[in-house]
Amino acid sequence: MIRLLIADDHPLVLNGIRQGIQGEHGMKVVGQATSSTALMRALETTECDVIVTDYSMPGEVGDGLLMLQLLRRRYPRTRIVVVTMLDNPALIASMQKAGVGVIYSKADGPELLPEAIRAAHSGRDYLSPLICQLLKAYRATATSETRPRLSKRELEVLRQYAGGASISEIARIHNRSTKTISAQKSVAMRKLGLANDYELFQYASTHGLVADAK
Repeated sequence: MIRLLIADDHPLVLNGIRQGIQGEHGMKVVGQATSSTALMRALETTECDVIVTDYSMPGEVGDGLLMLQLLRRRYPRTRIVVVTMLDNPALIASMQKAGVGVIYSKADGPELLPEAIRAAHSGRDYLSPLICQLLKAYRATATSETRPRLSKRELEVLRQYAGGASISEIARIHNRSTKTISAQKSVAMRKLGLANDYELFQYASTHGLVADAK
């Protein structure tokens, strides 16, 4: 019997996951959570084999890559299935680098989710069809010759911004205008396929883009 703990901040999605799993032989939902905080609390008292969780959730312990890294550190033997609506291939690739091998797109529908769960339980990697397409297209345009490369200045701006420095602080440190620093940050994020600061901080957490701003 595969014991499952499911987590999503949308009750309808959570209920849909539960209903889709209940009809599967050899699977049992033993708990559920609607935030990252509730997920961590549930894991303290509930034994499970596989965590099926959304990527983006509210909670005091954070979400996204930070939450996944925390789960892997605290519960290294528990398998993880990420169920997400993300269509940013750079972040999906970051999940893989963080050690998550099973990633499922909600847009693929619920019928293949049991297959993803079984793959996670047996220690195999699994990417749902849409996730496969996104990564295939991403890697096809990011070969060693064409992969976007940050300039030295772009890299240092992202590193310091991810480390907590503001645009004005970085400009002062390097004796540049705030307009120049903001432009370098924007260009670097575009090269990496990052849409906003949230995605930047998530990306930075697994790519070493952290520097002391002082």
